[in-house]
Amino acid sequence: MDPYDLNCDIDFIAVVGPTASGKSAVAMELASAINGSIVCCDSVQLYEGFDIGSAKPSKNDRAKVPHFLFDDFKWNEECDAAIYATKARRAITEIKASNRIPVVTGGTGLYLRALLGHQWDEGLPKDAELRRQLNERESGALYAELQGLDPRRAFQLHPNDKFRVVRALEIIKLTGQPVKQSEFSTSLTANQRIIVMDPPRAELHSDIEKRTKLMIEKGLVAEVEDLINQGVQKTCKPMASIGYFETVQMLDGLVKSCDLENLIAASTRQYAKRQCTWFQKTERTWTLQAPGQIHDLIAKLVYN
Repeated sequence: MDPYDLNCDIDFIAVVGPTASGKSAVAMELASAINGSIVCCDSVQLYEGFDIGSAKPSKNDRAKVPHFLFDDFKWNEECDAAIYATKARRAITEIKASNRIPVVTGGTGLYLRALLGHQWDEGLPKDAELRRQLNERESGALYAELQGLDPRRAFQLHPNDKFRVVRALEIIKLTGQPVKQSEFSTSLTANQRIIVMDPPRAELHSDIEKRTKLMIEKGLVAEVEDLINQGVQKTCKPMASIGYFETVQMLDGLVKSCDLENLIAASTRQYAKRQCTWFQKTERTWTLQAPGQIHDLIAKLVYN
């Protein structure tokens, strides 16, 4: 396989990596250069109204290049890796039918794995009643239990990611053992390409701090207040994501407003660390340490 050959039937090119690593900028430049369309692979950007806290692409960018699956779900609609993969494949088929190249971008590793055809909990049992009972418990207690039963899976998740924490505990309670996710392949086919963003940690942490500050300046708190006033429940899945969770805590008087920025930045750094660990195990075609390196790659793709 020639990785620079775009004349073959490209399934998609994915741009993935930790939060604040420049994925969106790289995806925009790439899609603009190769007649591409962008497909969301971010579990929060899928939800309508969750814009600032998820660093969703701007309306201007979305007008320049076709974007798919952004704002595809209402706050009270469920989305998991299997549902995402089904929708993403439909979007990819539509994009290819229009003679454009799909560019999948985001940092949700489970969704990428599902898109590649490797559902992490595929074939494992489910129990709606058990899941209901687990969901009645407090997130911190659930996460603490998961840390004791499956520390590896707990490390991969944010303590407030109640949906995935509950699913992990559900599997353990039904099977008597945690899922050995490392056994699931993330191999690529001949027509798939993956770019992994892997910036130096010091630079990544600096960019996280800058982005967190910008989110608050752009009106993250007002965005959360507006969502709540529109009837969005504070306990819904996207509201449990980083940035939104801490802001809700502040609005509820559990966090001081002066501490909000530092809390969000700290949670984001922890999440980025888990993402980096995840993507280290992902087969890739190219690795970029900085968004600017996409220019050399585009030159090889376009003029190969």
